[in-house]
Amino acid sequence: MQNKKWLSLLCAIVVSLGLWVYVVTVENPEGSITIYNIPVTFSGQDLLREDYDLLITDSNVANGVELSFTGKRSVLTKLQENKSELQLAINVTYLRSAQTYSLSYDINDLTLPSSVSIQDLVLGTKDPSAVSVTLENQIKKTIPIVIQQNVRLQEGYMTDRLTQNYSEVVIEGPQKVIDQISKAQAVLDRENVGQTITATLPLTIVNDNGEPVDTTSLSCNVTEVEVTLPVLMYKDVPLEAPLIEGGGATSADVVLDIKPRSIRLSGDPAVLESLTSIKLSNVDLSSLMTNNETLSRTIVIPEGCTNISGEQEASVNVQIKNKAIRQMRISSSNFQYIGLSPEYGVKFKTTLLLVTIRAGEKDISQITEDNLRVVADFTAVEPGDAIYVPVKIYIDGFEGAGVVAPDDYRILVDIVPVDEMGESTAE
Repeated sequence: MQNKKWLSLLCAIVVSLGLWVYVVTVENPEGSITIYNIPVTFSGQDLLREDYDLLITDSNVANGVELSFTGKRSVLTKLQENKSELQLAINVTYLRSAQTYSLSYDINDLTLPSSVSIQDLVLGTKDPSAVSVTLENQIKKTIPIVIQQNVRLQEGYMTDRLTQNYSEVVIEGPQKVIDQISKAQAVLDRENVGQTITATLPLTIVNDNGEPVDTTSLSCNVTEVEVTLPVLMYKDVPLEAPLIEGGGATSADVVLDIKPRSIRLSGDPAVLESLTSIKLSNVDLSSLMTNNETLSRTIVIPEGCTNISGEQEASVNVQIKNKAIRQMRISSSNFQYIGLSPEYGVKFKTTLLLVTIRAGEKDISQITEDNLRVVADFTAVEPGDAIYVPVKIYIDGFEGAGVVAPDDYRILVDIVPVDEMGESTAE
């Protein structure tokens, strides 16, 4: 019984298939179908744009067309099955002016599936019956690229000047759209920034109010911009003026006032983090001719840093407290020398030397000429007449006293053989 049931089912299938083959191949009746949303393309748009500066800005077939076809059922079945290959192409190469056109079309403008022949179909109703296209003049315009910075930095950091690989965009499109456009805008949005930013940002075409403009009908030569925003560390760095003690003054005697006290620098964190101060050129206390002097010092910035405060020089006021200055005359009887060969003697042509000294306020009046020694070193001096020789001046018996500008003193001497000295030999 089971075998008979299977045999009956098989026979039914064979009979049905045979009937279908007969209907399709022998009878094959005609029928009709309607296909919706058939896409429309416009051939020749590039020619219009490049040669005539014309653009298609509107049409009534943005969503395709609706077409009905009549033909053999087998052909219509293939058409239905392969409708994704169906396309309507409208030729616009012969259009020459900016206006609205109504263009007719027929079955010859269709691209059919490869399995369907145009001779096997009849085009029936069309919706729309004609294709409407609007052409407008194409306008070219150059607009600036503006970068909007929404960058929030970490404490102690600042930004330098942003750079970008493009500063403007060339746009092309219909005049009614172009006239709305004022700029291309990109947004750099970052938080908690502590290092230089490099980013590629998309561009948005906007109007005067900053509102985006529909760019569907536009072409742009640039759609994104690369930006670099240097992020630098900044730091307030104090100024220092190192002291060279001398001339009867030590660092303990000095009140130093530097203006500005500090400057603000920006630069590489690797440089700034380890920078504790900027040292100005030394202040030699022995060179100060008074106990209250104001000196000018150039501020030298470390390599890799920028002075964002702007000051190029510092004013250094030096006050020497509890010290007094006095000028004293030293006669040649207090002149001494060293380093002279025994066969030579010295004639001092300078008989009086005016010396400026600095000492404690209580000591200054007690220092006499007998406390001062003027010593010349002739070790490297050749014998001869009228020779200027530098001298060192010593103050004996008063600790903390010193000579102001000690390197500025010299005396005039003759260095002659001993047998020519006569009675004026000085030692």
